[in-house]
Amino acid sequence: MIYVPMLLVQELPIQSLNDQNPAEAELVAIAVYANNTGVPETVATRRIFDGEEQFYFPTEITAGAAKTRLVYRLKLTQWRELLETLTGPGAPEALKQLMIPMLLYLQGNFPDLFGALDYDRSLDPNIYARVLPMQ
Repeated sequence: MIYVPMLLVQELPIQSLNDQNPAEAELVAIAVYANNTGVPETVATRRIFDGEEQFYFPTEITAGAAKTRLVYRLKLTQWRELLETLTGPGAPEALKQLMIPMLLYLQGNFPDLFGALDYDRSLDPNIYARVLPMQ
């Protein structure tokens, strides 16, 4: 069985992009594998990006559920390097499942930086992670 993860992407405040080179802006993405376990989406996506507690998954509600979280905290230039490597035919399918939709999301938001990148189009789009932009 293939689980379709959710990919929570922290939206970059426009002000931070105006204050610096956009390619140097840091973007956080969190892959959550809980959607296929019966955990309500509002619980599976609960998070705090900043502060002392970075993630909060209430165990009293999600006891026994698989909750795997992969966290990527990179500058946009680093995202470009990562996506060049992990969206091609040689990358493992589980990583392409996350990284191809991330690339498509970034191509839509930062076409100057990501528009020229290509990806392995043979992966079934039905198993792509669902990208959820978060505040």
